[in-house]
Amino acid sequence: MSVEQMKKYWADPMCTSFTGQVRSITSVGENLAVVLEETCFFPEGGGQPADRGSIAGLAVSDVQETSVEIIHTIANTEAARDLLRPRQSIACEIDRPYRIQNMRLHTTCHVLFGAARLVFNSVNYAGFHIGDSGSLYLKTDRLIRPDDLRQMTRLANEAVVDQRSIRTWLIAPEEMDQIPGLAVNQRELPEGQIRIVDIDGWDIGACCGTHLPTTLEIGPIKAFNREFHKKNITRIDYVTGRQAVELMAAEENTLGETAEFLGSNRKEVFSMVEKLAGDLQNSQKEIHRLKENLMAFHLQKLSGEGMPLGRVTLFMGHFDFLDTTGVRAAVMRLLEGREATLVVISGSTSLLSLAVGCSDDLAVDLREPVIRVVKTYGGGGGGKPGLVSAGNIQTTPDRLIADLMAELGIYFM
Repeated sequence: MSVEQMKKYWADPMCTSFTGQVRSITSVGENLAVVLEETCFFPEGGGQPADRGSIAGLAVSDVQETSVEIIHTIANTEAARDLLRPRQSIACEIDRPYRIQNMRLHTTCHVLFGAARLVFNSVNYAGFHIGDSGSLYLKTDRLIRPDDLRQMTRLANEAVVDQRSIRTWLIAPEEMDQIPGLAVNQRELPEGQIRIVDIDGWDIGACCGTHLPTTLEIGPIKAFNREFHKKNITRIDYVTGRQAVELMAAEENTLGETAEFLGSNRKEVFSMVEKLAGDLQNSQKEIHRLKENLMAFHLQKLSGEGMPLGRVTLFMGHFDFLDTTGVRAAVMRLLEGREATLVVISGSTSLLSLAVGCSDDLAVDLREPVIRVVKTYGGGGGGKPGLVSAGNIQTTPDRLIADLMAELGIYFM
């Protein structure tokens, strides 16, 4: 009997309780490798995990397929060796809820691929995986946008409620070219005959997994995430059944609460949020403009308050409204066109920030003394020899500047 003939799950994917005859038992360390004449247990492969269940009441921890047989892994115990003997008929049970859930997720993979074919001019299957949710990898002619994902989800659910029938059959490898639109992942093709899965009028592909008899048995589908991988390949994560219902209910609840908070109906939520986002963006631009004007005012004032420090002129100030990026910009601006100049500016929109710079004519590396000081107060930073910035400094401006000038004084005296 060939390995294909052992696969009762191909002929009857809904079977989760059957009687099997033991072909062979082999001790492999702490486990027994049990081979049945025929089996309904699905072995791990093609992105679908192995079935769970029991043989003669003994837990099956793994199921794997080789080129000649399907191996069921069971703990190697005296009781197991007594129960399992060649040519003996034994009761086998598969974890039905787990099998059905995997069948839902696997069938959904094909349904979503069919939906993608309606959304994109060019799409190729690039992989598949089942865990707590399903993951489908697609190679498309352009990036998959959020609205594409929503459209694919809608189309997939339409295919579900249309109750499309699903049938399978085997062909020889040379016959694949005769099937128009056949979705194939060359890396997952087995040796020998190829199994075809056809969702009536929707999608057709080469696949060795277990599938439901109709799309209606999938239940609701919810694609909830996309992640870009290498060029033009996107992973789409999705759930089905109760998980999909719970996720859609949560989104519906969020939409309802948002509409209530905004005092609008649900159809108006997007336009109102879009307007609020625009108002916020304009406010941020205005705040930025005001900060720029305020900084320009303070820098103009500070430019007349230089003090001698050895061979350089020192400009020093503290601006409460500047963060690390702001103090760095202020130092750069004050240094423009100056020679023999050292600038020290601190800010404190949250924790203290600092920027220290000197004019290009001074061959001084400020990084070591500045970083040494800020590290004593839990801060960190970096930069170029003539311009260093730091943040998250936990002390007062006066204390920081006092310690910093003690360090820098030896460089300019």
